[in-house]
Amino acid sequence: MNKEYNDNREYKNAMDALHFSEEAKNRMVDRLMERAEQPAPHRVRRFPRIAAVGVAAALVLSIGAGATGILKSASEAFAGVFGPTADTEIIDQIGRPIGASDTVNGVTVTADAILFDGYNYLISYTLEKEDGSSFGVETNPDTNLLDLLWEDSTSDVGIRSGGFIGSSWFYDENPDDNAIQYVATMSYDDVVKSGRTTKITLKNLRDFSEDNQKPISLVDGTWHLKFKLDAENCSKELPAGQKISINGKSAVLDKLVLSPIGYNIAYTVDDEVQFEDAESGQAPASHRDTWEEFTGEQFITLKDGTTIDLASGGSMDPEDGKTYCVRQGTFERILPLEDMASLTIGGVSIPIE
Repeated sequence: MNKEYNDNREYKNAMDALHFSEEAKNRMVDRLMERAEQPAPHRVRRFPRIAAVGVAAALVLSIGAGATGILKSASEAFAGVFGPTADTEIIDQIGRPIGASDTVNGVTVTADAILFDGYNYLISYTLEKEDGSSFGVETNPDTNLLDLLWEDSTSDVGIRSGGFIGSSWFYDENPDDNAIQYVATMSYDDVVKSGRTTKITLKNLRDFSEDNQKPISLVDGTWHLKFKLDAENCSKELPAGQKISINGKSAVLDKLVLSPIGYNIAYTVDDEVQFEDAESGQAPASHRDTWEEFTGEQFITLKDGTTIDLASGGSMDPEDGKTYCVRQGTFERILPLEDMASLTIGGVSIPIE
């Protein structure tokens, strides 16, 4: 992905990335929650993702909605996300075209392709105006993105996951044509099994650029997309059970899963997290400090010595004096597993072999 996209996409949808289950809202008094898209059984504290790009696995997708005439390859669909220097061979190996589309009020939204690793997905979309005109939206020079958002968006993969978190952003690959691009990511605490039908709903496109005192309507309507996915997992699960220390708190690693562009880490801390009550679902500043307290240093070391910081997002589930923590996210670029040397968390380095 272009550096500007990766550094600034939270600017657009950080607040959309806060999700709670219904049970979490009841038991934790709406802390850190803006909206819940799916019910879930855990008491989960959600936090915004900071670096939310990419996911991995080999997929076979069958279309369950309208399809466009020409399917983009996965590498074509994600060229504007990972940039021209991305490893297109790996992208085409682990990703698959979708082609599901819906047309409402003269605008066609097409889900072009997906990358998925069993826990995380990234979908690349194209929005096109049927009359051939442009959307008339200028790229924000500070972010290289479009100041657009959906009034509402949901993603249903047919499971009741213990928790989930996502982010999204818009960009314009070619300002001279009638199309813009949209990218959405989602990460789940629990594994999403293959063969499930994904249902995407997108409602009312809004422009919130600085020239507008409040978001204005760009296109009204509700777009429904549906497709079925079957994933051949290309992730790697590392040995767990190690005792670690998270900022001086004793903990045990429960799960370590890596893929070429994503990760899912779970551990249990021997301390029950306490949060300051939030008003109106907004997170006070102290929540960020609490999040960091139960996160600590987490990174991957590549064989060339480069380190990749992790722990961009996830959840915390306090119960009976302990806290079950999930840290999940995606990488800024494609990272082949064979290029990874080790994963370090809580002062312990686990070899990646």
